[in-house]
Amino acid sequence: MNQDFHIGTLIRDELNRQQRSVTWFADQINCDRTTCYDIFARKFVNCEQLEKISIVLHRNFFRDLAEYEESVVNNSTEV
Repeated sequence: MNQDFHIGTLIRDELNRQQRSVTWFADQINCDRTTCYDIFARKFVNCEQLEKISIVLHRNFFRDLAEYEESVVNNSTEV
């Protein structure tokens, strides 16, 4: 992963990959479409919301975040 980790982009891309609508997604996470677009614009989301999104989309976004963090740590220790 590169230095520009953006969870909202990953969520939007996964929704598109699954060919799901924003309306469907909003219903699944119990919010309105405007909030979904706000989520897509966020660099990070809180853990509770990310857990719900991960369950709904059947993708572990925490793993994506952990892999990013691991790459940051590994790159910062290389001299």
